[in-house]
Amino acid sequence: MNDVRFLPVEKMDPAGFKELLAPYLFSSPGSNNDLTAVKIHPGEEGNSSYIPASLVKMIIQALDLPERRTFLTDTTVLYGGRRMTAPDYVSLAYDHGFRMPDLPPFIVADGLAGTDEYSVDLPEHCTTDTARLASILERTDNAVMISHFKGHLLAGFGGAIKHLGMGWAAKAGKLYQHSSVMPYVKEDKCTLCRACISVCSASAIKQYAETVRINESLCTGCGECIQRCPVGAIRISWNQESHTFMQRMAEYALGATMATRIPVYVNFLINISPDCDCMRNEKPPMVGDIGVVASSDPVAIDQASLDLVTAASPLEKNASSGQDKFLHIRPERDGREQLAIGEKIGLGSRDYRLVKI
Repeated sequence: MNDVRFLPVEKMDPAGFKELLAPYLFSSPGSNNDLTAVKIHPGEEGNSSYIPASLVKMIIQALDLPERRTFLTDTTVLYGGRRMTAPDYVSLAYDHGFRMPDLPPFIVADGLAGTDEYSVDLPEHCTTDTARLASILERTDNAVMISHFKGHLLAGFGGAIKHLGMGWAAKAGKLYQHSSVMPYVKEDKCTLCRACISVCSASAIKQYAETVRINESLCTGCGECIQRCPVGAIRISWNQESHTFMQRMAEYALGATMATRIPVYVNFLINISPDCDCMRNEKPPMVGDIGVVASSDPVAIDQASLDLVTAASPLEKNASSGQDKFLHIRPERDGREQLAIGEKIGLGSRDYRLVKI
């Protein structure tokens, strides 16, 4: 049974974080040549519920991560906005306070356009053969996962597992997890610029009369055409069935743990909104701020996070203490399924011991 260490919100200061993370200090910090990634989510433009840079800094200081060998990182996204390409994403992270010299440099993990991949073969008991992850994992020795525990449209809730599986995936991996079909062209928006045709390595995109179309039998799902379309005419069918999505997400999470050593996971239970930090305008929190938890097990930390949110007094009138707040909002999305799948495939265990700091 793994320990999940819990620091209440009133003790979230440098001394509290140091005590919380004492069991997870890296061996010989500052004296080796390992490259250490600090996986974060710097927030979407217009969103304010992401974990602030000041708290990320406290985590890095408490773990005594080696200077000049540590970097902040995240991957690009499938949809439009400032997180779709590396230059714009770095600029957004800077705007949200994730910048030098106060913090290590922010480096986008999957290249300029999100198509730089590192493939990891998954165990035979997984339904997915290969996880198409961010290329930076090939050269990353260690990683610290800092996740914001909150609601999620498809996963019910998002924590360490979602941050591992979706957060470390290259664009092709995100596409695989999110959608059961390939990208499609919204024909009334297509300007026939042919940019998508020029970048399709599979020759799956052809021009037909006044538009272009994608041949699903040839498409490899790399996501390059989505990034290159200047008018957003190439879309994704966000129609993935819940179980399949969570299965693939958990298997990609396992792939990420196979790609690099992850000694510690940190979940922040603050600003717990019903929606992901990817939403431009998040809804009000469902419960008051609870604190932060840490563990070496991604399944255990998410189970503990869910239990703490469930036990908290709700801010919504129609909810109650002891009720799964996320399931109450989205009855069709039971986030506990990702925990069960994660445990089944060997990602971690739902059994844990809560240790209050």
